[in-house]
Amino acid sequence: MKKTTDPIRSRILEFTIIILAALSAALVVRYMAYLGVVSESFVLPINSVIVLIGGYLVIRIVDRMIERIVGPTLGITRTRGVKNLFQVIAAIILVVFIFAAFGVNLTAALIGAGFLGIVLGLAAQQVLGNIFAGLSLLASKPFEIGDRVKVATSSYGLTGSTYAHESEPSGFTGVVQDVGIFFTHVLLDNGIPAVFPNSVVIGALIINYSKIAIRTVRVRMDLDKKADYDKFKSRLLESLKKYDIIDAERSIVEIIDVGPTTYQVVITVWAKSESEETIKTFVIREGTKVQEELSLG
Repeated sequence: MKKTTDPIRSRILEFTIIILAALSAALVVRYMAYLGVVSESFVLPINSVIVLIGGYLVIRIVDRMIERIVGPTLGITRTRGVKNLFQVIAAIILVVFIFAAFGVNLTAALIGAGFLGIVLGLAAQQVLGNIFAGLSLLASKPFEIGDRVKVATSSYGLTGSTYAHESEPSGFTGVVQDVGIFFTHVLLDNGIPAVFPNSVVIGALIINYSKIAIRTVRVRMDLDKKADYDKFKSRLLESLKKYDIIDAERSIVEIIDVGPTTYQVVITVWAKSESEETIKTFVIREGTKVQEELSLG
């Protein structure tokens, strides 16, 4: 318990120091203006800068406190959502406070801006859309930070699924690194980091491989007609039993096409794995080994 409370106490101490430092700086500026060292017209801008810097530091400290206090209970993903919501609200309050310090009515200013206000409002739609989409993602939890997912969306050009992937939808596959205020960060399987606007992710098909309990994986193979199909089938299913993540009892082998010299077979296995490629490797390796044994026999 001491390890948890000590960092929180240090954050509270930092928070107190920043508040006192900001108040002291504001008083120093006011006193310098009283002495005539600083012009009265500079007092408000300087104090606003002090408030801006102090507010930013306070937001960072509260962020860490939220992570320490809420994190163990809600988990990393929901904690990130709470932090994002706090950052948005705190930033709005800070901006409104600074405008109020200058005596500017923010609502009246936006209404009075006329055409410029409309243009800015339309431009802000995308920004606000990403913010609310990010909060929706964190609230609905279609995935957690650290999950391996596929983002299938029409917003970006993708090549359609090919034979090797059977009916697998095309998309961007990788591990979720972060869900921010505006963007979702995914490290793709090829090692390239990708950044998706939250508004795109909220409207995309999300396939979460990390939540898979058991799935089917299909593999096609060409079987020489000289090899006995029934022996190939029984030996392959028997050889797959050595893999704990494969349910060989539920797996099947079927002939789907016949060529001049080969049968084309489809091997459908049930497996407890988020990685399709790993299962395919096991099946192809065992299938090739069984076929070679039958050919030699």
